[in-house]
Amino acid sequence: MKKLLNWGAVGLLTTAILDPVVYSMLELPIPWVRDLLMGVGGVGCFYLLIRYRNEL
Repeated sequence: MKKLLNWGAVGLLTTAILDPVVYSMLELPIPWVRDLLMGVGGVGCFYLLIRYRNEL
């Protein structure tokens, strides 16, 4: 479970940060709702890692 949360936090936050950069280089409209949801999911995974660090 800890590896899954760790992957979720790192992957989702990295994608949420880099996705607008890629879309702006391709001159496409940036999907802000999707990026915000990925950011919230990454922060949520990170929160769970910190909150339950002793049990995991």
